[in-house]
Amino acid sequence: MTETTTPAISPAPPRAIAERAATKRLLNAFLRETGGDPPADPGLRVPLPASGCALLGTIRHRSVLGHHDYGDEFCVQHDDSDTARPVGHDELVTLLLTEVAALAARTAGEPSDGPARTAELAAQIDNSVARTTRYLQCERPPRPPATDPRALTRHTEQSLLFGHPFHPTPKSAEGFGPDDLAAYAPELRASFRLHYLAVAPELLVEDRVAPDPWVAPEVEQQARRLLGADRPAHALLPMHPWQANHLRRADAFAALVAEGAMVPLGPLGPAVYPTSSVRTVCDPAFATAWKLPLHVRITNFVRNNPPEHGRRAADAGRVVAAVRGGWDHDAFAVLLETGYRTVDVPALAADLTVLYRENPFATRPEAPQVLAGLLEDGTDGAEPALIGYVRQATRRRDGLLPAADTGRWLCRYLEISLLPLLAVFCADGVSLEAHVQNSLLHLQDGWPARFYVRDMEGTSVSRRRVAAGVVAADSPVLVDDDEAWLRLRYYVLTNHLGHLVHVLGRHAEGGEAGLWQVVRDMVRSAPPGRYRSELLSSPVLPAKANLISRFAGRGERPLYVDVPNPIREVNA
Repeated sequence: MTETTTPAISPAPPRAIAERAATKRLLNAFLRETGGDPPADPGLRVPLPASGCALLGTIRHRSVLGHHDYGDEFCVQHDDSDTARPVGHDELVTLLLTEVAALAARTAGEPSDGPARTAELAAQIDNSVARTTRYLQCERPPRPPATDPRALTRHTEQSLLFGHPFHPTPKSAEGFGPDDLAAYAPELRASFRLHYLAVAPELLVEDRVAPDPWVAPEVEQQARRLLGADRPAHALLPMHPWQANHLRRADAFAALVAEGAMVPLGPLGPAVYPTSSVRTVCDPAFATAWKLPLHVRITNFVRNNPPEHGRRAADAGRVVAAVRGGWDHDAFAVLLETGYRTVDVPALAADLTVLYRENPFATRPEAPQVLAGLLEDGTDGAEPALIGYVRQATRRRDGLLPAADTGRWLCRYLEISLLPLLAVFCADGVSLEAHVQNSLLHLQDGWPARFYVRDMEGTSVSRRRVAAGVVAADSPVLVDDDEAWLRLRYYVLTNHLGHLVHVLGRHAEGGEAGLWQVVRDMVRSAPPGRYRSELLSSPVLPAKANLISRFAGRGERPLYVDVPNPIREVNA
């Protein structure tokens, strides 16, 4: 597999940078999902039979699992012509989506409304590009020093400007207007006060997994003063301020407010900040973070919290709480959702359900950073922040990182991430959704020191191997063993390690191939059995088909495709 280094990106207007990032993501997703494999040489030719032409370009960097980087210019050559003409971003999007529509019609019997779906997805891609442009126009603050852990954690949560590397609309947010972005977008360093809703006890539904506090004492005191003595049993629900305004227009909400069963209390407590997921918010000084419902379409779907999602997260927390005492992984931890709270009103439950998450860093000096933010390229061609930490650890200030030093850094990382993730699944059947936006890394002197996984709502547990009596037999967290294993391989190997190894390999001597050998050697020390054997011998790994799934409206039920397994390939 051929790899080339990438020249520094010259300064460009924000819109051009955003379009370049969108083109890279769209084209890489298209190639992955249609089985396209760019040639080893710098030339690129992508047949587009539905349009009777081919897309031509250059490859700056070829990556093992498809994280390719391209030149700035593309051309289109029609089948009946010997000449090619330049193609702009909008036309390139149309050409690729035309192929996706034709593929969907052939393989999934996708419908006759292909042109409408093409137009809809093109508009959402433009929405994502416009959002990215806005974020790039904002002056970015320098990275805080490691001596300020809370500021460092917040910085990486709010520095993810380009988003998922294999998604056609990674920064779309339909429902947020321009003023809303300034107020609520993490990429614009937003912070705000939560609104609170007091709910009568007869309407309240909640499920607690752990006794962690859900409401800060000062918020409780402010709320009780506002409620007075006649509503002592009303419970408090936090609301995103955008959501609070959205619900004012709902008839069912207004009716319950008029009855006094729900009492909007307005903003209470200190400011919180939105994390990289937009709707999860954190008060750095409080022991609980909140995963809030937000009636905004972010990437694939509206980010509300149906009660089933709350139940799944709570049950995942129950399973993890029941088994993590037996884990022998000191530098590995899972942040539980400690329960959920909602209302027994079907028309409103999804828009009011709140998931509560452990935030142990309120009382710890650690500075966990979201891995997705560490892996993203700088807007001016600067190295990803992760490479700066590897340089700090290996004391290599510039140039390509020595292969041996990078391999040692990766070994340390895998010991606290991949091995525990595999061991937990092998021992307990717990498949954690440890993609790069759910993974937090604490570093010391540049070296990986502690690894965290968050977001229990995405966890799945093998029905066959769950301990008896921990959750009900019909729990939504339980899935077939093969489904749990597929999800783990995608999120941990294809998504997580595929991205990490690509970033390391792009800046290290020897590229990615030697680093995948390091991964293979580490997998050999995982618990023996079917799962280890399959990782070492299977020719393929699963990958989520985000582009085709998004086109087909299957965000909640995504399609998967096979990609080559680089752990096997390095010794083929």
